[in-house]
Amino acid sequence: MADYQSPRAEKSSSSSAMKRKKKRKLPDSENKYEDKASKSSRINQSADLVNEPIEEDKETPTELLEDATPWRNLQLILSLQKKNLNIEKKVELAYKFVNLSFSRVADDTTHPSEAVSFDRVITFLNNWVQSTLISSEKEIRVSGLTPQFGVSGSCLDYRCWKIFKFCLEEGMKLHVSLSFSKDILKVIHCITRNMEIKDLNEDELTLYNTILDCISLIFTSHGGVSNENLDLWILLVGTLLDLVLKVITSNLNDTISGTIVMNLTCILLDPFIKFLRLHPNRKNGFQDFVDKLLEPLLCLLHVIHSSELATSKLLKLIEEVFSQGLFHPSHIDGFLSLQSLSKYKLSDEGKPKDSKTVIRSYHRHLFDKLGRIVVEKKALALSGEGELFRMYVHCIKRQDSLSALNAETRKSLFDFFVQILEPLLSDIDIYLQDEVEIGTMLEDVHCTLTSFNSILINLMQEKVYTRVDDASEGACANFLKLVCDKITLLSSKIDHLVSSTFDANNGTCKDLVELVAKDVISCLDYLLEIDYEVLGNDLESLWLLMFSYGTLGHSLTNLQDKPSIIPEILHLGCHMVNLYSELRQVGTSVFALCKAIRRFISSANKKESNHSKSWANSLRLILCSPELKLSIHNAVKSIPEGQVGLSIKELATDVSESLEWMKGTLDNSHHNVQLKAEVLGSGLSEVYTLIVDSLVVTTGNSSLVGVSLNDLMKLISPTMSLLISQPKGVDEFLSVVSRRKFSNKVKSHWIFLFFFRLYMSSRSLYRQAITLAPPTTSKKMSEIMRDPFTAYSGNDWLEKTEKDKGYFSWILQPSVSLLLILEAISDACSKESKTDLSPLTYVLSAMALQRLVDLNRLVNSLEFVIKRNEMIISEGKEAEGINGKQNKRLGKRLMKLSEEAKGLTSYIMGHLSLLNKSEPNYENGWDFSVASIDKKSFPSAFWCMICQNIDVWSAHSAKKKVKMFLSILLQNSLPFMKSNLKQFGEKSVVGGGNLKKVMIHEISLELLSNTMLYEEKFIRRHMASRFCSFLQELVSPLFNNGVDIELQEEPNWPEVLSSLKIPSVVANNISEVNDCSSIDQSSSLSIKKQEVDESSQIYKICQSSLSFLCWMPKRWINSKSFSLYATCILNLERVILNTLLGEKLHDHLELLRLFLCCRKTLKHLMMTFCEENISTNQNSLNALHFKGKFPALWLLKSLLSLQNTFSTNQNTELKNLMFSLTDYTSYVFFTLIKGTLVNASHSLISSRDPFHKNTESVSASDQEDGINATDFLIHVSEELKDYAEIMLGERETSCYGKATSVLSCFQGFLWGLSSALSHMDTKNINLKAIFSRKKFEPIDKLKLCIDTYTASINKSLCELFLKASFSEISSNGYEKRLNLETLEMGNTDINKSFLQSLLEGESLFLRQLFISYSAILRLNSQMKTPLLSKVVVIFLEISEVLLLGFSKNTGNRTTPPSELTFVLLDAIGKFLEELGNSSSNPTLPPKVYERLIDLHLKAIGKCISLQGKEAALESHETESSTKTMNDDSSSGLSCLDELKNRLRMSFKVFVGKPSEVYISSAMQSIKRALVGRQEGGIGRSSGGGNVSSLVAAGIDCLDLVLEAITGRKSLNTVKTDILGSLCCLFNIVLHLEGPQIFYRDPTSVTHYSADPDSGCVVLMCIEVLTKVSGKHALYQMDSCHVAQALSIPATLFQNILNKGVKTKVLDREYSIELYAACCRMLHTLLRHHKRESLQHIALLEASVSVLLHCLEMVNNDQTILEGVVWGLQEGVKCGAFLRRIYEEIRQQKDVIGQDCRLFLSSYIVVFSGYGPLKAGIRREIDEALRPGVYALIDACSSDDLQYIHTVLGEGPCRNTLANLQHDYKLNFQYEGKV
Repeated sequence: MADYQSPRAEKSSSSSAMKRKKKRKLPDSENKYEDKASKSSRINQSADLVNEPIEEDKETPTELLEDATPWRNLQLILSLQKKNLNIEKKVELAYKFVNLSFSRVADDTTHPSEAVSFDRVITFLNNWVQSTLISSEKEIRVSGLTPQFGVSGSCLDYRCWKIFKFCLEEGMKLHVSLSFSKDILKVIHCITRNMEIKDLNEDELTLYNTILDCISLIFTSHGGVSNENLDLWILLVGTLLDLVLKVITSNLNDTISGTIVMNLTCILLDPFIKFLRLHPNRKNGFQDFVDKLLEPLLCLLHVIHSSELATSKLLKLIEEVFSQGLFHPSHIDGFLSLQSLSKYKLSDEGKPKDSKTVIRSYHRHLFDKLGRIVVEKKALALSGEGELFRMYVHCIKRQDSLSALNAETRKSLFDFFVQILEPLLSDIDIYLQDEVEIGTMLEDVHCTLTSFNSILINLMQEKVYTRVDDASEGACANFLKLVCDKITLLSSKIDHLVSSTFDANNGTCKDLVELVAKDVISCLDYLLEIDYEVLGNDLESLWLLMFSYGTLGHSLTNLQDKPSIIPEILHLGCHMVNLYSELRQVGTSVFALCKAIRRFISSANKKESNHSKSWANSLRLILCSPELKLSIHNAVKSIPEGQVGLSIKELATDVSESLEWMKGTLDNSHHNVQLKAEVLGSGLSEVYTLIVDSLVVTTGNSSLVGVSLNDLMKLISPTMSLLISQPKGVDEFLSVVSRRKFSNKVKSHWIFLFFFRLYMSSRSLYRQAITLAPPTTSKKMSEIMRDPFTAYSGNDWLEKTEKDKGYFSWILQPSVSLLLILEAISDACSKESKTDLSPLTYVLSAMALQRLVDLNRLVNSLEFVIKRNEMIISEGKEAEGINGKQNKRLGKRLMKLSEEAKGLTSYIMGHLSLLNKSEPNYENGWDFSVASIDKKSFPSAFWCMICQNIDVWSAHSAKKKVKMFLSILLQNSLPFMKSNLKQFGEKSVVGGGNLKKVMIHEISLELLSNTMLYEEKFIRRHMASRFCSFLQELVSPLFNNGVDIELQEEPNWPEVLSSLKIPSVVANNISEVNDCSSIDQSSSLSIKKQEVDESSQIYKICQSSLSFLCWMPKRWINSKSFSLYATCILNLERVILNTLLGEKLHDHLELLRLFLCCRKTLKHLMMTFCEENISTNQNSLNALHFKGKFPALWLLKSLLSLQNTFSTNQNTELKNLMFSLTDYTSYVFFTLIKGTLVNASHSLISSRDPFHKNTESVSASDQEDGINATDFLIHVSEELKDYAEIMLGERETSCYGKATSVLSCFQGFLWGLSSALSHMDTKNINLKAIFSRKKFEPIDKLKLCIDTYTASINKSLCELFLKASFSEISSNGYEKRLNLETLEMGNTDINKSFLQSLLEGESLFLRQLFISYSAILRLNSQMKTPLLSKVVVIFLEISEVLLLGFSKNTGNRTTPPSELTFVLLDAIGKFLEELGNSSSNPTLPPKVYERLIDLHLKAIGKCISLQGKEAALESHETESSTKTMNDDSSSGLSCLDELKNRLRMSFKVFVGKPSEVYISSAMQSIKRALVGRQEGGIGRSSGGGNVSSLVAAGIDCLDLVLEAITGRKSLNTVKTDILGSLCCLFNIVLHLEGPQIFYRDPTSVTHYSADPDSGCVVLMCIEVLTKVSGKHALYQMDSCHVAQALSIPATLFQNILNKGVKTKVLDREYSIELYAACCRMLHTLLRHHKRESLQHIALLEASVSVLLHCLEMVNNDQTILEGVVWGLQEGVKCGAFLRRIYEEIRQQKDVIGQDCRLFLSSYIVVFSGYGPLKAGIRREIDEALRPGVYALIDACSSDDLQYIHTVLGEGPCRNTLANLQHDYKLNFQYEGKV
């Protein structure tokens, strides 16, 4: 934009413009805004601002020259001072000057000189623009106009604010002192007052952001305005608060305009707070503050606390405004001397004293304003009064620097509390005088109570009042008592409104009454917490109030749903119970609850007879809540043991009162009796049984408890005896209880529930008392109860002749059978057709279970006695008084008891049909409360009960019911089971202590995960059939197609296999099927989304069910169960495969996953069953192969079919699935063949000689099983032989998948044979005799098959990878013993291009080849099978090509190979391992051996590089002491880890050969690798060093050599080489040391480095050094080596103490491991190399000091800053490692001597905070380190300690030493025998 130019300078400006420096352009938004502003100003400017003639403008310079120095600044000033220049021109002139200043870039060396300096221009321009804005504001204020956006010179002119911002920024840069008029606050006020909360356009947003920048600069960088006064600030802040309140209440704080308002508020409140702090207002100022700001501040305070801004900066600023405006230190004295409590003091006569509250004049204004707010009922402001009181308390604490309040301060604070609460109390008095009606008055009550509670809760939380610290002479308590009385009176008035809420059409009324009721309950809760005595002793009325308010939830039909007021009531109830429990007055609150229940129902009967259901529901909601029950349980449990008996007597008294209350008067109405019966059973019984069940019986109170329980039974016995004396006494029993004749419509089941629950609980508690009582007392107590078991031992019981007296023997002897009573009660209650009998059904079933427990003991005892008598009789000892007649009598008693047990079990299990018929609603759980059980929650409650008592009823249950139970169990567990079963069964969800509801599926899952379940006989007998039936029902919707699916029946496998054809192309359009594009439109429309979702859910349930089968404990699986499981799985496989081959409407990928899961489960079952039985009962192995009928060929043909089905699809997921399927099939073959051969071993041995003497010892069945196994083995081998000849002869590319499948079965077969032979060898079975016999048909056939496999593999290998034919290679014939001496590598011409193509597409085929040939190598050493040495060479050549290709680096960054590549290389490692094991004596040529060693080094090095920071030595992976740092670190090995371990195993096999030549050759290869002579080697850069992967492999293999080499001769061979390798390790550490080793590159997550991680290599070096130093007897290190090792920790960890690497993230786990390794190395060197360590004690001390300094890095607030500190857990771990060094120094104190004091003094200095980081050591870390410090003190002599004392001097260090010595003597020092 061009600057103003004078006519004479016009010509020069064009030339000078060419020489000008580069300009800094304005943003496009500013240019755009300038144009719009100019146009707007021409249209909207007022006439008063444009009054100069235009002619005069032409004579005035309206533009400045760009280079009109030195007059440019002067011209600007003169132009702005001209009066005849209108404001628009002036603003435009100044704005252009600002833009020119922005665009000009000063010269680097000189500045143009000006007549007026730039500083003066800034000052003038600042004053001018302020005056312009102030004038505009004044004109707007006077005229009453609204400021228009964009008017020149107005408050909303962007250019003015841009000029103002320019002045502020340049003034700050040049340190120019600028002044600001106080009237600028009026300008801000004008803008704020007229600001609209709306969507801002771009120009408006730019304007407001500029205004915010200007205001911020004024107050933050320039010291604010001058001559500011309170009036202006109050005017501005008041307007601002109204605006921000509007923003927050409208939820607009996240909008653009809302954000601007919030930022503006925060910017302005901060200087306002500073003003208030420096200029405390007095009198008038205080009153203005209160009048104009108090109300909006209170409103805003409440609104912010209620919103998401509770932790925002705005809240802190608002609180600070309160603190400085109201509670400034200059005002505090007036508030502290209020004396408001004086009028609440009582005189000696108990009357209030006459006194007046004295309040200073201007302080009174605050309370007057609060009083007016109360009168005006301004809800938001009233809600903020509580926060006002809290801030006042905080200000007092802050002023007096108090952490805890003293008595006088509490009294002064309470005065303020009284003063702000009195207006609210006056308001409540008004409500108490008038009738509270629903409407406006009730809303006012809610407003008042809300404010009331906000104040009370802050009084409670701030602990302003404590009764024990009351200095007010009781005035505080009196006032609180007054408050409580008024609230209580108000609550009674509110109580009258509760009944009005029963009008169904009055929903608004109910909500309002409920809000007020919640306020009342909360208020009482706060008062109870503040001082429980103010509520008095009438707890019954308080409970009554809660019950009454609880009826506000009357509209609820489901008791599980709670209205909003119920949680408040429960909180108050729990609070009251817990409080009186702490006061040791449990009975006071609990029995007041019972009295309130009776009183509540009595009053309810008088009030509303039509709403009795609401009263009962209210009680049940409260009494059955888990929260209240848990509180009562804990309270009763806390009763001292000496008072338990008294508590039972109190209970008996209350029970008596309840029974009398139930009887009532003679004119008891039907409705009254019905309601009382329901409350008796659902409310009082819940409380009574909870009390009894929670009482604690001990040996000290057992006698008193027994007496008290007997008294309780005497109370209910007369009534219950009517019921149990005769089955038809039900009506008489009910009449006696209620004093009236019961009709069928009355809910009598609640009365039964009351008595039965009380009897059950008392019976259980009494038996506990018998168990804990002294022997004599317990027998007396047992006689009273007629309990034949609890008090007697086995011998005593055998001598007793009395019969069982029945379940109710405690009440009546003998009593009627419990089964008859259950039937009678069921018949009586069945007449109540519309009544829910679920609670009674549950209790009756629980009683039956209790009786079953007794019957089981009786039955087992009688069975034992009968068996004992039979033994005695059989021995002819009838003289002892035992004869057959007595045994018959006992048998009859046993039969009778068994019949009763079966009847009770039948009664219990009869309710299973409720769970079996209907689908359970899993949203309805049970909260462990009996009274709350209904039809919806009964299934959960009943299921929980029978699942917890399986051992009680299972022995007597019918087979049909047991099967039904298992079916329900599986149906309610397996569909909810996750496929991942790692955490299955770890978390218990069933238990009475839980507050959550328990669902049926949660109970089932917990039961199913309990291994004890599988010890039950019926589980072992029926689980298999039930599981298979469940699976069959589950998959039927997927596959039936109108045909029933039978998974448990064994199909005709020959027919199935013959019908199974391997198609050439089947479902090649798998991707199209999945995309549904191959299905025509009509078919796709018929497939609904719901059906697809259901099918997907079924697939998931099937997979999780099969996964459960893999998890299930297998030791209880017998042969029958295994056969059933295996048949079911094989049938499911058959159905899935038929579907895949026949239909296209299914999700083929899901079917394949399900098939894979089936094969995996089959593999797991077979392997586990085989392992369990192979060493114990070999006869059971006959079930493994179905007595020779196992469809082994199905495994292969199904695999071939699937391979062909998905052959054209190259999806990665499909490849992985097929690989897993192939692998599982191989394992199935492995297990099948191994178990079959072991099973056939006896047959093979005995069939060697038909006339063998031991043949007779083999049973006929075993002989038959062995023959079946042998025949099956031969049959399978011949079938595979046929496939070997057919499949492996094909050479088409499409046949590799088939060949892979065949080879997987081959290798499974071969490895199964090998494993079985190894097992037979361990059992000392003469294998040589079996396999050396000639013309032995079974063995001959087996060998022929193996030879065929071998030949097929050899032929395939040669024709695929060699140019020569197989006949040329095999011309030399086969060798029965592999001759390794003639092996030569490098002479074979491998087709590498074909190998590479095969590697990219068919790597699994290569893998199977290698694994199969590995098995052949193993069998060669076991069975002497023929081999070709040239074939071995081919495999070696291929192995070398693939491993070298894998090991080759491709650059600095590389991507890891695929998992399939790792799997292939793992097979190569297995081949090399078996090659090394193929001969007992090493026969490999040295060159071949060396070549193989180098190959291992390169491959292992590549693995280390790919592992990155996770790389570690083999010994570290098994012995690391840091594994406990992360519990979840022990995850499964990855493919890379498995490959590395496989290569290590192979390497150890090669180096473990007892040959000096081989060992020396291996060590030379390792040393060459360590030195770095190969490619890559060792390098170093400015940031640290790096090594090649071969160097890392050398370290790893050196560690393997240290473990693998054994024997004195071999050790002597490697001794020199190992000691010589230490120099290489030191050299590696020297090159790699640097800070980068401690950090992890963030890019390492996605990219893999071609070189190994430097940090891991250093760690590996240290661990090898530690291992060598630990074997000092073998490898004696030189002194120089010890010195280098001692200096390593200091060298490494000094880097982490310095500045870290900012671009990387500290690897905390690695740094801890390295720290532990260094400590371990120093500890080992100190122990095994004492003298060498003493020679270099300074190096040791330096390293220990650096390690100690690292402990300072733990941050105090436990935050982990990037690259700087450790966490607390890591610090504690490191402290424990360092402690070991200190303890070892103590062990070597005789060697180290005086130098021990160096370590102690270093610790003291660091602990005292004088270490490098000046941070000291955290307490938790020091606790871990302290035992080692004590060991150092113990190692120091008294002279050493005195020397340390002298050197440390006065200060914290000396104090630390003294404390250490004191603690040492107290906790550590040994002073002789105790």
